[in-house]
Amino acid sequence: MEGPKRIWWARPRKLCAMERPGGGGRSHRPVRRAADLAYLKDRGVRLIISTMTTRHGLEEYEGEGFAWHHVPVTTCVDGGDALEELLGLIRRETRLRGAVALHGNRHTDFVAAVAAAHLHLERGAEPEAALARVRAAGLMVTPESAALLGVDYEAVQPRSDIAAATASG
Repeated sequence: MEGPKRIWWARPRKLCAMERPGGGGRSHRPVRRAADLAYLKDRGVRLIISTMTTRHGLEEYEGEGFAWHHVPVTTCVDGGDALEELLGLIRRETRLRGAVALHGNRHTDFVAAVAAAHLHLERGAEPEAALARVRAAGLMVTPESAALLGVDYEAVQPRSDIAAATASG
């Protein structure tokens, strides 16, 4: 079974960070959403945490047998309180049987930061290394998500990517 396009198993069989099941924004597809949810169920996910500003998908998660939790986050800049709330929730939930999936919409920088912070607190992983791994898995890492963890963005992003982003922006 093919998995979601943008997903990182921060802790295999316990915690993944991902784009919204089915894709985010205008690329969202109901058929892909069904496949992504089947993938999560097959991998033992029991709780889906949404950080989207809207409540899209929550009823469907429940209908598919998942528990869900909604913490709307507009941007990483505004995510400090949500980060603290989610770190406590994820710590408790990953101690239980099954896995937790954490998703944003199209922008995955906040969920990347939450998963990296969790690994730092629970496993002693360096935040820079965790953010680099999340980036390699296809999720977004931004200067704001790095700053949320007190990390230098240049320690995570190759200089060539920073220069390209500056030139195109």
